[in-house]
Amino acid sequence: MIYLLENTDSLGEDFISSAIDGLSLQRLKRLDTLRIESDKINCAAVYLMLRYALKAEYGITEAQDFIFGKNGKPYLKDKNGIFFSMSHCRNACACVVADKETAADIADLRRISDRTAKYFCTDEELRIANESENKDEELVRLWAMKECYSKLDGSGLHLNYKEIGDKETSDLRIIRGERYYAAFCTDSKEEPVYLTPEKILNYNFSAR
Repeated sequence: MIYLLENTDSLGEDFISSAIDGLSLQRLKRLDTLRIESDKINCAAVYLMLRYALKAEYGITEAQDFIFGKNGKPYLKDKNGIFFSMSHCRNACACVVADKETAADIADLRRISDRTAKYFCTDEELRIANESENKDEELVRLWAMKECYSKLDGSGLHLNYKEIGDKETSDLRIIRGERYYAAFCTDSKEEPVYLTPEKILNYNFSAR
């Protein structure tokens, strides 16, 4: 199932204060490494989204710690057979949970420089983007798709993004938000669950 939280750039320090009780010690330590307030907010928010999803779909009420695969991809500790992926941009967060390997990426709609585009696009992709009605939007869509694919096994930036093409990304589920593109590697055909800050902050994680 896919979960989305929008307009997180409207949240402030009070959100972090309210979220702390729902975070694991491991996540709190992660929060302490971040210096930018928006990163802290999204780090807390996307973790609460995961907790919401795990309770809703698997009845898991405890805060979860992560272990990490050889490529740095996170997995739930002591929860074999449950997979997840989290991502955030400046104004939104995305989370997906599944019964097999999954991945998610979300990216702000913004201008992407030609120099950056040449890093991850083939010549053909650049041609199509340049001829599209909205070049920046097409580039953001491509970036989210390629990032999502790279997260499936945790390869990340170790991959040559120019080698990630239609064959690899054809089965991804793409969602165009008001200010973002999100890509998911999932078999779920259900409508995404759109959460609110109030819903994840007030969710009763301790009760089944």
